[in-house]
Amino acid sequence: MYENSRPVGETNDDLSTYQGALDIFRKVNCVSERENCLIGTIVDYSKSNEVTASMIGLGVAGPVGYVVGDVLARERDERISRINEFLFALLNFNETGVGIMPLKGGGLKINPEKLSPGYDAFVYYYYQELSGISVKNYYGIRKSVKAITITLINGKKLHFNANMTEKALPYQVNGMKILTGKYQK
Repeated sequence: MYENSRPVGETNDDLSTYQGALDIFRKVNCVSERENCLIGTIVDYSKSNEVTASMIGLGVAGPVGYVVGDVLARERDERISRINEFLFALLNFNETGVGIMPLKGGGLKINPEKLSPGYDAFVYYYYQELSGISVKNYYGIRKSVKAITITLINGKKLHFNANMTEKALPYQVNGMKILTGKYQK
């Protein structure tokens, strides 16, 4: 149901509106009739198991250890590895799970004009695959930025950072209010 597929000929993706973002998720069958909480995020791969394993390998065995640690971490976390290759992601929390659409492109902030969906890297996690979702103030003090952690049953974690408001994404405010209402700690 939530496989990586993109209809042929579909290229007009609009991240800047709620309907446009919803249409992006619709293309990968990740839209709910009742609940779609959409937010734009920065992927915080610095806290990922891959980076941790690579750094431990580097400290223990030098450059070869870094490569071995990176390879082993990627094998264990294939879906997480796919997400951690991107700087930005669009998330959809619906009643059955969380859809994560990595965004191709760059920049220092979320800019819909410079970003496009990475359909081939789309990932969906059913709530049954998760042991928890937490939303905290960034570094415990910044209320305008939230650190979002999605923990899988196997203990692996996905880390994202999201602004409470994004000028380029008018739906961010509503999505973040819903998300913090459910998962803020």
